[in-house]
Amino acid sequence: MRPVCATSQFAIFDDVLSKEEFDRFWRMFRNAEFRTIHAERVRAYFRASDGHPYTGGNVAWTSTPIDPLLPPGVSIESLPVRFYPTRDAYDAVIDALRRRVQSCADIIGREGHDWVGILGRLYAYPSGCSISWHSDDSDCTGAFIFYGNPVWDVQWGGELCVADESTRDQLTREVMHDFDNRHETGVLMRRGVGRYVMPKPNRLVFVGAGNPHMVAKISPAAGDNVRASFAGFFMKLKGVEQLLNPLRRQ
Repeated sequence: MRPVCATSQFAIFDDVLSKEEFDRFWRMFRNAEFRTIHAERVRAYFRASDGHPYTGGNVAWTSTPIDPLLPPGVSIESLPVRFYPTRDAYDAVIDALRRRVQSCADIIGREGHDWVGILGRLYAYPSGCSISWHSDDSDCTGAFIFYGNPVWDVQWGGELCVADESTRDQLTREVMHDFDNRHETGVLMRRGVGRYVMPKPNRLVFVGAGNPHMVAKISPAAGDNVRASFAGFFMKLKGVEQLLNPLRRQ
């Protein structure tokens, strides 16, 4: 794994997996079950013009065992999430994440102190798809993105854009359906600058909490190629506990 860039907002690493591990991840990705991002509910940070990216199921790693938190008589298999070790290609990515989190503590916080779990899922962005400017939920201390697409062309779009650091903690989720982006425009246009990261194959990106970011629209030039990623969050204890909410309501 090779460090490429580090700022106060994000860090980038390339050559994350071995060739064998990366090939295995791509095989898994192509055989995974996907649904449109809005299949369960409308997700406000994907606006009407963002198209319909595909997403897979949740995968998690936690620093403490989940079993003691479960209601009596309920097994971990009852949760709508797969837990590490999955004995699948997810594990190699999670192992790579965990090898780098300590060196990125200034960006994403400290494991076991600021965050206690990792939650991710697969995402496939076909041509015409994007995700609008947003900040992540307060239940996490940062985010990660691993790019599993085997090739990418600079004309295909899909860049991760991170707004200027002056915008940090200026965007909050206050409504369920963001059919209005005047607040985001006001915040982001004050400086009107930022940085971008290309979805280079076998790349891993950490992004600190509170930094507004977006994914640029995938160009028609991409054809049937998709921006393939395993992405998610570093969860606070509250976020881990929310994984159990569906069981507690039964």
